[in-house]
Amino acid sequence: MYLFDYKFRDRIIKNIQRTNIKKTDVEIKKLVISNSMHIGMTLMESFSIWFASSKKIDSWVKKTSNWSLINKKQSKDKGVIFLTPHLGSFEITAQYYGARHPIKVMYKPSKNKWLDNIIFKGRSKNLVSPVSIELSGMKQILQALKKGEAVGILPDQVPPEGHGEWSSFFNQKVYTMTLIQKLHKLTGAPIIFAFGKREGIGKGFSINLYEFKGDPTPKKIDQFIEELVKSSPEQYLWNYRRYKLPKL
Repeated sequence: MYLFDYKFRDRIIKNIQRTNIKKTDVEIKKLVISNSMHIGMTLMESFSIWFASSKKIDSWVKKTSNWSLINKKQSKDKGVIFLTPHLGSFEITAQYYGARHPIKVMYKPSKNKWLDNIIFKGRSKNLVSPVSIELSGMKQILQALKKGEAVGILPDQVPPEGHGEWSSFFNQKVYTMTLIQKLHKLTGAPIIFAFGKREGIGKGFSINLYEFKGDPTPKKIDQFIEELVKSSPEQYLWNYRRYKLPKL
């Protein structure tokens, strides 16, 4: 894709240049190539994760960081809001947790019915339940939190018009969802960021948890994501159209 899809390549280059994470052309090119490799890993490993056994997934997760946060923060009537940006393997975090506890994960159904069936089936195993971003899905998310269960949300996914606020991501204007702030106010559920970091090619993953404190405004959520991305910029999906306008 990097070699033959110029739109793919140009979007990655443009998005990385916007961040000023890397200063020189040589550094930027090196990050672009490394990032293209990680995007390829994201695509390929997703199919493995969706259809792997719980035992296999456990063997791929080599270590966890701050896992005690879950027991510390979760309660019977609040649940936990897990936020997993488009960073590293956001698929393995939910499946690893879902092998132990119930979790509902929000997702945007694919327009391709064949692909959507695969995604839905792959994510629907153990105690993981995918729910649509439509109104019916929102209700299920709220009900899950009130029952003390966990929910998983991609916080850097661009919401439809009227469901977000204008914020800033690496000093660029972005439209960020207000759903997280609303859920937190309605339920008081604690917020934990989850990052499934690749430890190297063929070396598995580490799942790192980070407690979010304070009011989860879109601006503060984006600032938190920025800091996570800076820690492993090669693992962020820079081909994702984060700066696009919301749909009406």
